[in-house]
Amino acid sequence: MLIDTPRSPKRGHGVFCVFLKCFILGTSLYVMAALPLFITRGLPFFYYGDYNVQQIPFYMAAHRAVREGGVTWLWNVDLGGPLCGTFAFYLLGSPFFWLTVPFPESAIPYLMPFLMALKYGTCTATAYFYIRRYTVKDSSALSGALLFAFSGFNACNIVFNHFTDAVAFFPLLLLTFDRLMETEHHRDMWDFWLSGRRFTAFIFTVSLCAVINYYFFFGEAVFLAIYFCVRYIKGNRKHAILRMLIRGGCGVLLGLMIPAFYLLQAAGGVSGNARLSDILAGYDLVAYDSMKLPWDIIKSMLMVPDIIGRGTLFYTSPVKNASLAVYLPMFGVSGVAAWFFMKNRKKDPWLKRLLVICLVISMIPGLNALFSLMNETYYARWFYMPILFMSIATVMAFERGRKTELKKGAVVSAVGFLLIVAVALLPGTDDDGKLRFPGDTLENPHLFWRNVIVTGALYLILFIIVFFIPRCVRYITLPPRRNAAGFVIRKKIFFSHPFTRQKVMLPAVCISCVLATGTVLVNGSSLISDYGKKMWEEQMLESAPAVGHRTWFRTETDSTSTNYDMVWGFSSVHGFISTVPGETFDFLEGSGGIVRTVETNIPLDRRGMRAILSAKYYFENSDINKDGAFLSGKGTDGYRLSGSGHGIDVYTNTNFIPMGFCFDSYIREEDYEKLDAAEHDDLLVRAIILDDEAVKKYGHLMKELPASQYDRSISSGEFSDICDRLAETSCTEFVTNGRGFEAETADLKKESLVFFSIPAVKGFKLKVDGKKAEVVKADHGFMAVCVPEGVHSITGEYVPPARGLGVFISIIGVVLLFMYHMAFRRKLW
Repeated sequence: MLIDTPRSPKRGHGVFCVFLKCFILGTSLYVMAALPLFITRGLPFFYYGDYNVQQIPFYMAAHRAVREGGVTWLWNVDLGGPLCGTFAFYLLGSPFFWLTVPFPESAIPYLMPFLMALKYGTCTATAYFYIRRYTVKDSSALSGALLFAFSGFNACNIVFNHFTDAVAFFPLLLLTFDRLMETEHHRDMWDFWLSGRRFTAFIFTVSLCAVINYYFFFGEAVFLAIYFCVRYIKGNRKHAILRMLIRGGCGVLLGLMIPAFYLLQAAGGVSGNARLSDILAGYDLVAYDSMKLPWDIIKSMLMVPDIIGRGTLFYTSPVKNASLAVYLPMFGVSGVAAWFFMKNRKKDPWLKRLLVICLVISMIPGLNALFSLMNETYYARWFYMPILFMSIATVMAFERGRKTELKKGAVVSAVGFLLIVAVALLPGTDDDGKLRFPGDTLENPHLFWRNVIVTGALYLILFIIVFFIPRCVRYITLPPRRNAAGFVIRKKIFFSHPFTRQKVMLPAVCISCVLATGTVLVNGSSLISDYGKKMWEEQMLESAPAVGHRTWFRTETDSTSTNYDMVWGFSSVHGFISTVPGETFDFLEGSGGIVRTVETNIPLDRRGMRAILSAKYYFENSDINKDGAFLSGKGTDGYRLSGSGHGIDVYTNTNFIPMGFCFDSYIREEDYEKLDAAEHDDLLVRAIILDDEAVKKYGHLMKELPASQYDRSISSGEFSDICDRLAETSCTEFVTNGRGFEAETADLKKESLVFFSIPAVKGFKLKVDGKKAEVVKADHGFMAVCVPEGVHSITGEYVPPARGLGVFISIIGVVLLFMYHMAFRRKLW
């Protein structure tokens, strides 16, 4: 066996005390980093980008759904979707989200920065317990834990609030995995068993990490496989490796089976999502499009990171949302370089191999994409995993390395940083080919130079520690003096507790963490003016437009107020969220020719699409958006100004069609797909789009729209007449609830297909007069139902299709774990 058993902190009550100290320190340092913004800008905490338009609205919408209870379907997120599938990626599995449930919804924006502080505290504590296994001193482990928690990756991803949840518990996954692998094999002989409490601990950690975020867990599973190969295969016999694989494999399997009731619902909610089908292929597997990207990766290791969406040097569009950041506060790569300079490290060769492998993977697109299901979009969202081992190498080098090695490491990192600055100062050319000085290669130069100043100051602290503070000072020698006899007396003062470099390093790390993270916070917050923050609070959080509620409707906001209506509680045709049902993608692309990525954003000239979506109100932020489409006369045909308040102008759609209406014509899917959807928007109100199967069953209820009518343009008046006729057939009542809806049709003159602009996800069931009815696919992704003539009630209910199977698998997982404990109860404890 070549598995060394690293040190662990004291057990029992001492473990909790250590955890609490680390947690409090990490939490406090984050609050200190954000404190200047709390003071200058006040609460609620206002940042920029996705934090404002996604994280806070998502927390508020999910909080509202959970407080209402029994909710499986969300109406006010995009065009609607399952609760679990919509929010599982963002927050539903996060223990930090559930801490907000006892608080009122209005408290959410004020709680958000303190929830992030708790995440940083948890990250510090879990990392401490893992790193402590490799260090001699507690202070070294704590320094490494802080470097991991306050790394550039976590700092730049503050805008993506939910990323930190996965990072915070990753060290716990590694800790339980290592303990499982370190079981002494010679004790069990041929009577194989799985390690008792260590096995159980690993199972529950796998379950926790998978529930927190299934996307990040996939990357962690890939990394765990690499880590196992690097650390545990070399030096072990085949039968020992096989047993370790069985232990780990069984642990992962049971760890995924136990929360299957949740995971299958989460996966089912995004099945068919178009973003999952964009696979990296061809030359893109072996080379990045731009040579700037490898340099950007190196830059991210050497200095305070860029913020999401605002690159500086070596910036390319693929990096915009990639979370490309590695920097360890104060150290950069100096500690890692020092670790590589150190010789005779036969005890930990796996650490060097692992770091080299991670660097190679980051430079090869195909390998990098392994962590994101081979998605063609560039993501560096797995970098927090090697960062943990960079932190370990850094603190071990400063704990065990000689001064020469530490100096070399510091020089390597500082020289790399200076080269980056030198590149930024290279001259560039303008559109006329004339030279411009200096730093013409930069984007967002004010952010870059702020990062440079802070990074330079942190390197200065590092140089003082490395070059001027000895590793250990046990005494000081006083200046020589002569006694009365004329002899020279040299006196030494010995310290009862030696003064060491380690005692300086921990406070320096704390200061560096605050400065580095605070810089990123300032950079992001500075993008939004105080006026913008004030309007965001007043418009999104403190007031909602007063609109009628007699019939169910959807709304829409302009680009300056994205997701505001989610907070106001309105359903919307404009939503900024990645995890929507695949049927929403199908409808937008199939019926509208709109390729959705992360946002449902319908062009303003699509009056037909808005009509069938039951869009009634458009909110234009006239205080912020001075050149708004409706203010400049470029708004959607048929919308009229109907009110204004708190800077929000309300436009009402005069062609509004309430939910649940009937067409008198249809068009085949194959015929519609031959048309340019953008130029045939009016067809959406003239005919329902059906596939061949639906045409065979229900085509007799309507007439087929002649091909000669496809290109016929209709006037605004004729379009309004068509919408009025459809509105006459719409449901007289349509009431939504947390599971679906209840509706009552108009007095239909004949048997008809009633169309609902609701994503036809698997699991959404319809009943007509209490009897189960077939969900007919319409308009590529929506649903319709056949209803006899007369007045009838229609009930729609979403039942997660995988819930029953998931519960069954979870029960099997729990039973297997229980049986294992019963069978080996004498050996386990």
